[in-house]
Amino acid sequence: MLNVAFTGDATAREPAIRELWGGALCLSGAQRTEVELRKLQERAQKEIKDQYSASVDERAGHIEIGFRMARPELQREVDEKYGKGLVTLKGLLAPVRP
Repeated sequence: MLNVAFTGDATAREPAIRELWGGALCLSGAQRTEVELRKLQERAQKEIKDQYSASVDERAGHIEIGFRMARPELQREVDEKYGKGLVTLKGLLAPVRP
């Protein structure tokens, strides 16, 4: 199974892919290109402090930023700055709730 994602009309690309691939094929759409996501990753790494990692999740179409503890208020700030769901904060630790 070959999985290929495109921005724009993914099905319009199928004939060109079929010239090279005759097996099972899954075409899906994407909102942003990998290049756009990588540029956003670089920007977020420069602008968001106290992170320990940053990566692109091409399939989900967002950036993941690693923190020791990802506070909900920081996620809200990041959502306001970059757009809801585009940059996701992942924490090693979770806040303790009574």
